[in-house]
Amino acid sequence: MSVAPRPVVRRTVLLVGLGNYTHPATRHSIGQYVLRPLMRAAIAHDRALREQLASRTFHGPTYAVPPAAEPCEFSSVRAARGWVASVSVLIDTLPPKGTVRRHAPEHYPFVHADVLLYIPKYLMNQNGYGVAAACDALGSVRVPDDVLLVHDELARAFGKVSYKAEGSAGGHNGVRSVQAMLRARGVAGDVARMRLGIGRPADGADVGAFVLGAMPPTWLAACAYPPEAPADGAPGVPLIDTLWKEVARWIAAPCIP
Repeated sequence: MSVAPRPVVRRTVLLVGLGNYTHPATRHSIGQYVLRPLMRAAIAHDRALREQLASRTFHGPTYAVPPAAEPCEFSSVRAARGWVASVSVLIDTLPPKGTVRRHAPEHYPFVHADVLLYIPKYLMNQNGYGVAAACDALGSVRVPDDVLLVHDELARAFGKVSYKAEGSAGGHNGVRSVQAMLRARGVAGDVARMRLGIGRPADGADVGAFVLGAMPPTWLAACAYPPEAPADGAPGVPLIDTLWKEVARWIAAPCIP
């Protein structure tokens, strides 16, 4: 078993990809499409951090690091009404070098996160039913604190990733469906979201047709992990790397005193 120079805490989270499972490679379903490459990014991050720890010699107290669980690829889970995958990942919450807060490293533990990834077997405007079923089936997840929705966002260009802790659904039917489910169950609080920009159609174009249209080849290349070089030779968009950094920050935030 490897060791770390600071305490290790555990957290279980559920990442939900919103979309239409019947149309997996459309703009509106990008939140579901990115879950598989995001899982691969988490595995790569975990492996690199564990190798880094194993190569170091620590002076002073050390703390046991739980071994990495074998990743489980997506499979249909009847009770969850959708597809579930899982991966464990080690995250270091210590701020980067040069930041003021780094002078007190004892306040920044390592987080051993058990990450569940979920794709509802529902259409977008009924995704809330799937999230309810998944949370019931996966009893270790606290609702809404440990749930993060991943979905498309018209207001931002492709490649932009933004976090939203709570508030209006912004017209997004998947988010609205999940919020309605929480209210129906009497759950206090809102669900956090990670929004992936898909931009808006050209002036006068139909928004519905745009969001339900297929993602362009350059988008599919950007959604791969490791990222693929676009066929036109233009610089790639590090979408999955950016998304993973934001997700890791969300996972770690409640674990920092």
